[in-house]
Amino acid sequence: MEVVAVWRPKVGNWSLPKGKLDDAEHPLTAACREVEEETGVPVIPQMWLCRASYVLPNPDGDVHKTVDFWSMRTEKPEAGFTADEEIGERRWLPLAEARRMLSRPRDQQALKAFSALPAVTATVLLVAPAEVERGFDGPAVTRPLSGTGREQAVRLAALAALYQPERALSATGRASVQTLEPVAQAVRCRLTGDSVFDTDAHGRSPVRSGTRLRELASAGGCSIVCAEPEVISDTVAILADEDELAVADVSTRAGEGWVLSLAGQRLIGVERL
Repeated sequence: MEVVAVWRPKVGNWSLPKGKLDDAEHPLTAACREVEEETGVPVIPQMWLCRASYVLPNPDGDVHKTVDFWSMRTEKPEAGFTADEEIGERRWLPLAEARRMLSRPRDQQALKAFSALPAVTATVLLVAPAEVERGFDGPAVTRPLSGTGREQAVRLAALAALYQPERALSATGRASVQTLEPVAQAVRCRLTGDSVFDTDAHGRSPVRSGTRLRELASAGGCSIVCAEPEVISDTVAILADEDELAVADVSTRAGEGWVLSLAGQRLIGVERL
């Protein structure tokens, strides 16, 4: 296991890549962008690690900052790098060496959180259908997304595409399918229906959806699944309980989702998307 680090000439130290959010930018989008900008390495996020806080002394008053760290992987570790005034060098370090070289407390906090985890081998994005048309009077299974729902699906696709899902599965309702269509198109993966994520099927056998997610995790990489909200809440609670993870609130609203990080078939991380 190696960690990418950068040399910052202005402050004269090695550190983990990090940066600032652009206006209205999602923190995860910013994290992926900043890592690639500073290291040249394109990344795929895995799981959130920690939030570090620190103070920068300033003549006009101290500046309080927070940094969210994620573990990420790359398929191109030797991607091109160009040094500049901000980043003078990029280096891949074995984890033990990274602990010695990266002296700042925030980097040590992130490395400690990362070191405590088994390797993430699979990610499952579990999302609820976006908002549906309220005045639709046809069968519930054919109820489409509303205009707001379609906008939610596009925003969801922008985030989900960062994980580069290789498989997309949805409950059989029209809204579930429409919710995943933008991300399936963005990453060019096939979208298939799976009734195990329908409310009716879940009611007959509540453990089947979790079993299906573990099966998807066995394939490695990333899968994205759209399931009915009550199916998601039950499934996250059951999986977390089985693998002894604490999740305080499993409620899931329209267009919301979860990032499930797994080592093999074992759930090791749960965060809201």
